[in-house]
Amino acid sequence: MRYEGDVTNMADRKYQFERLTPTDSVDLNVYGEAIDYVFDNPDIKNVAISGAYSAGKSSVLASYKKQHNDKRFLHISLAHFTSPDQEDELEIKESVLEGKILNQLIHQIPAEKIPQTNFRVKRSAQTNNVIGETLGFVLFVISIIFLTHLDTWKDYVSTLPDSWFKSILAVSTQQYASIVVGLIVVLLSALAVYRLIRIQKNKNVFRKLNLNGNEIEIFEESDDSYFDKYLNEVLYLFENADADAIVFEDMDRFNANRIFERLREVNTLANIQLQKENKKPLRFFYLLRDDIFVSKDRTKFFDYIIPVVPVVDSSNSYDQFITHLKKGGILGIFNEGFLQGLSLYIDDMRLLKNIYNEFIVYYNRINTTELNCNKMLAIITYKNLFPRDFADLQLNRGFVYTLFSKKELFIRSEVETIEKNIDDLKSKISSLKSEHLLSMRELNVVYADKFITCYSWQNQNDSYLSRLMDTLQGEGKREYLSRKQILEDKSNAKESDLQREILLLEQRLVEIKNKQLYQIITRDNIDRIFSVTSTNEVGEVSEFNEIKSSEYFDLLKFLVRNDFIDETYADYMTYFYGNSLSRTDKTFLRSITDKKAKEYTYQLKNTQLIVSRLRLVDFDQEETLNFDLLTYLLQSAQTNYIQRLVNQLKNTKNFKFIGAYFDITTETPTYVKNLNMGWPEVFSVALKEQALLKEQIYRYSICSLYYSDDDIIRLVNKENCLSNYISNMRNYLAIEDPQIDRLIHCFSFLGVCFKGFDYAELNQKLFFAVYEKSMYEINAENLQLIQMKILGATKEDFFHKNYTLLYLNPDSAIAKYVSQNINEYFNNVVLEVCGGAIYDDEKAAITALNNPDLSIEHKLAYISSLQTTITAIKDIVDSSLWSSLLDADIVCFSEGNIMDCFNTMQLNESVVSYINNCDIDLDFSRYECDEDTRMKLFNSIVSCNDIENAKYRQILASFNFYSQAFNISGISNDKVTILIDTNIIIMTEDALKFMRENYPSQTLYFIYKNIEKYVDIVNETLFSQEELLEILTWDIDDELKIRLLILSRENISIIGKNYSPSVCLHILNNCFAESDLPDLFSSFEYWDISIQAKIFDFAVGNIAKIINAPNSVSEKLKDNLLRSEKVKRDERIDIFIALMPDLSVVRIKEVLVLFNLTDYLKILETRSRPKFEINDENEKLLAAFKAKKLIYAYEKCPERDGYYKVVRHRPAAKQLPDELL
Repeated sequence: MRYEGDVTNMADRKYQFERLTPTDSVDLNVYGEAIDYVFDNPDIKNVAISGAYSAGKSSVLASYKKQHNDKRFLHISLAHFTSPDQEDELEIKESVLEGKILNQLIHQIPAEKIPQTNFRVKRSAQTNNVIGETLGFVLFVISIIFLTHLDTWKDYVSTLPDSWFKSILAVSTQQYASIVVGLIVVLLSALAVYRLIRIQKNKNVFRKLNLNGNEIEIFEESDDSYFDKYLNEVLYLFENADADAIVFEDMDRFNANRIFERLREVNTLANIQLQKENKKPLRFFYLLRDDIFVSKDRTKFFDYIIPVVPVVDSSNSYDQFITHLKKGGILGIFNEGFLQGLSLYIDDMRLLKNIYNEFIVYYNRINTTELNCNKMLAIITYKNLFPRDFADLQLNRGFVYTLFSKKELFIRSEVETIEKNIDDLKSKISSLKSEHLLSMRELNVVYADKFITCYSWQNQNDSYLSRLMDTLQGEGKREYLSRKQILEDKSNAKESDLQREILLLEQRLVEIKNKQLYQIITRDNIDRIFSVTSTNEVGEVSEFNEIKSSEYFDLLKFLVRNDFIDETYADYMTYFYGNSLSRTDKTFLRSITDKKAKEYTYQLKNTQLIVSRLRLVDFDQEETLNFDLLTYLLQSAQTNYIQRLVNQLKNTKNFKFIGAYFDITTETPTYVKNLNMGWPEVFSVALKEQALLKEQIYRYSICSLYYSDDDIIRLVNKENCLSNYISNMRNYLAIEDPQIDRLIHCFSFLGVCFKGFDYAELNQKLFFAVYEKSMYEINAENLQLIQMKILGATKEDFFHKNYTLLYLNPDSAIAKYVSQNINEYFNNVVLEVCGGAIYDDEKAAITALNNPDLSIEHKLAYISSLQTTITAIKDIVDSSLWSSLLDADIVCFSEGNIMDCFNTMQLNESVVSYINNCDIDLDFSRYECDEDTRMKLFNSIVSCNDIENAKYRQILASFNFYSQAFNISGISNDKVTILIDTNIIIMTEDALKFMRENYPSQTLYFIYKNIEKYVDIVNETLFSQEELLEILTWDIDDELKIRLLILSRENISIIGKNYSPSVCLHILNNCFAESDLPDLFSSFEYWDISIQAKIFDFAVGNIAKIINAPNSVSEKLKDNLLRSEKVKRDERIDIFIALMPDLSVVRIKEVLVLFNLTDYLKILETRSRPKFEINDENEKLLAAFKAKKLIYAYEKCPERDGYYKVVRHRPAAKQLPDELL
């Protein structure tokens, strides 16, 4: 729709343009108070005014300055733009920014306020100063000359003749003259020295003096160093800026955040000095976008942040558009929907203003009555967002040009598919026409004779021949089936159907080829179309990435796919002269000259000018067949040209053009009239050859009756083709807005007699007129139809929509009567005849249920039979019926109905059943209601165990609520699991305690889903050893487990547990169970190396236990103990002794060698008799050898004092004397 109201004539008024600079008329309101707060607090020195680009930050500050003339602001603006031929630099050197800041600052401070700075601004020297210094210098030189040549001067003066001039000069020869001149020299010298020292102090010109080869430092040169290098200079400038605040704009356009740190440092140092001098503090205002810092960095950096709400974004740019267009007096020329759509993408006030300004210019320079202002504004918007591509478009290149130039490429596959289908249909028609066989028997006989030899087919019936054909194989089988299909199509008169299909496809092909680009774009192909690329003459491919990556690319899509930028874009980009042919019109004339026909729908701009350049003979060419051209000829009554075109159509039987133009023309009366006059047989031919679609023939017959004279109709009705066609067509009277009198006249004139009616489609008034004139055959069907017309309603409505019939006719007598006896009506009619199924319209059903006179019993009975869905249950006034409605399953599933039911009935059985039966995804986040009601429903659902789990999860997840103090008991375990999964129960100390007390079986799952938070909150009071033991078995980070283990005060067994090495090691180091030692010693080799080391340490500390039960100790551990230097030698000996009973001789030898007890090896040699020094170690070893039965005994050696000797075998028994026997 367009806006109402007059459009100001822009030629008669002063143009209303918009400046792009900041405005100083902003209503400050809270902004003013916020800035006042800054100046009222001396400790606030670094202030950020943050907001998106074009949010109005500069305007806020400009308005504040205007209202506070007592405040002096210096502005430093660092604009940065991207070159169209270069990539935007990600970073810029900080020194460059610092230089820009200092450069702008210096030029805003009067030079006399910063005399000591080395940074100077070139200024013109003042004439008075130059003259004064020149005179002083000349006077000094003359004085010196005078003093040095005083005698000569006196002699010269004395030689002059006496005169008043000599008297004057004689004054200079007196003795006081030299004193005066000397004083002048002294004064001028002092002034010169003063000026020299001042320059040296300010500029440090002379730094060293060389005297007799020795360099003397005259003035100390500062090593202070552009913010670091020239820090003193920088601070000097800021201290003497004489400003209340320095405003830094557009610094966020550079990715150089360290510059803010430097500025903050400068601000701090400058203010320290200003404070010492009792001067007012200097504040830095930074105009930045919100995302220049991440996280909390900005609050650490800035002393105060003033956010600026954007003046324009996509949510309010529409209002801004309206404001500017109203102000310019052009709002009424635009479509409201277009402005609303466009505003969704515009979020920049400067951009919006410039689009408005440029539109004013273009509208006044190139506007013609034919141009669409919406499209012009679209082009201006495109020009502002993509100026480079706009320039390329004028040179027939760029993204938009490529988009439109490749339109045929986008429809190629669809065109090829249709062309292939047309070729296939034509091939079928050709096969039908070339098939000479007439019946299936002939076909079966031919193939029986051709492929099956020695077969007397003449004597067989058709059924047998058909079964025989099933035995065919290979190529013969395929050929037979193909010809069989052709015969079947031929017998069913399929040729006409195929012709109609071809006609439809050809029309479809024309429609597709003539589609504009916006008509081609669909949801499925939009991405493919807008990913178009271009290849130039040298093969370079342009991907248009700068456009496709733009944030405004979606806006360009919107403009193109909604026909605001279309094929006529050139008309909105340059001047138009009235007598000039447009590019499209030139192309059409060239197509006639070149005999290369354009599409019928090819759009022409100036048909009058085109016709003036055509000859009459040109209309014999098919290239002149154009819808726009024919429309102009019909509108301007160019009879000669029209007749030549009609003759061309007649000679070529070009029904393709006839039908296509008939479907789209607005000049139907003159078109049909001229066609029938020039070619009366057109209807007969189209009907006989089925050259037009059935719908086209039907409408053409009606138009012929409407717009042709009786004499022409008589010619068209050749061999009664028209009258027979009308009489035999059952739905002929289905005419919208018929001209009843004209039709009845023609029916009578032609002798039409209808054989039947399709009452469901026909126009009843026309039918009644035909009935009145008796223009129908008397037959059962027609009489039944007339009787049904007189009786009124159908049986179906009577049985199942009875109350609706009354509802739709409230003023009828029957409706009024029923309303007075509503209970009797429902009892005897509605409920009696419905058969348990009532399909009343919803409004009718609601009216019945809200009828106060209808009893509750009848309402409940009505509900039990009602099949109509009630969209909003609150439309039923009596809430006592709601449960019945829900139980009957006739209430539309929606969040609103659930909320309404809850507010009235809480979550009773009916409401819960309704929720469980709901077949839609419930999402309460999009349902608007007060927060208190939402919370009540949320809490009720949380505690409801009867809701199915899927719906329970779905509903609760849509609320986006969570509980930090969960305290609802009695919820089933599966529901608690859902609450945990949807993060409704948040891990807190109270929640954990509540879960332990009320949901012990779900506590571990709750912990598992929130393990990190659990570890964070658990302390010694909240710690649970039982939970710890379970958590240690979980597949989680070992660090979390160890953090929990630190809290454990009980010993923990690691035997039989699958703990990780790091967890096991922590337990062994801090809280292991000593009962694990035997198992640890026995399974030593199966542990991780780090754990083996710990087990070994335990073994070293528990040698006695190992000695006492060596068989339960791992062999590897025992071997390590025997070899380790950490074990004392005597303990290793004891281990060896304890192990000896089970050691082999070979192993004993290895251990002896290990312990350097090589003398004991001799015991194992049969011929050796070793002796061992008497000591505890040897005594224990020898005892062990004896126990191992490697020796019989050992005893003190009589031959060698202090040694044992070994007795290998038991001595033989001595023979007793005879006398003792």
